[in-house]
Amino acid sequence: MGNWRDALPSTWLKAVDFERPALLTIKRFSVEQMGDDKRPVVWFEEVEKGLGLNIVNGSTIEDICGSADPQRWLGHKVVLYKTQTDFKGTRTDCIRIRAPKPGTVAKPEPAPEPQFQATDDDVPFAVLLAPLAGLFLSGLGLLA
Repeated sequence: MGNWRDALPSTWLKAVDFERPALLTIKRFSVEQMGDDKRPVVWFEEVEKGLGLNIVNGSTIEDICGSADPQRWLGHKVVLYKTQTDFKGTRTDCIRIRAPKPGTVAKPEPAPEPQFQATDDDVPFAVLLAPLAGLFLSGLGLLA
């Protein structure tokens, strides 16, 4: 986290949310109040936050989906990634969009290691019978 503002909760995606590129599926389009302005926003199946569109990202989605109609964007996959741009004379982080590479599928997050708690029900049956087997075999004279 390079800026304390990155720790503030937000409804909107920020560049800091993308340390690695993310393959996302467009779920819906809306127009939302962002500060003093209303902005077009795309929402994704894989994340809760929306992405406020600027001209560059909106045009890129239009190119990827083959339509300027946001309703035709639904279900399309795009890759969001962090890069930098010049904004008001300052180099700053931003989110950009690109088409997924052919054959790309989202890698699932690794499942957490299960926390195993042994109970009496988890003890193998053979372990419970071992003392009896020893008695039985010694009774037959097979064990010294």
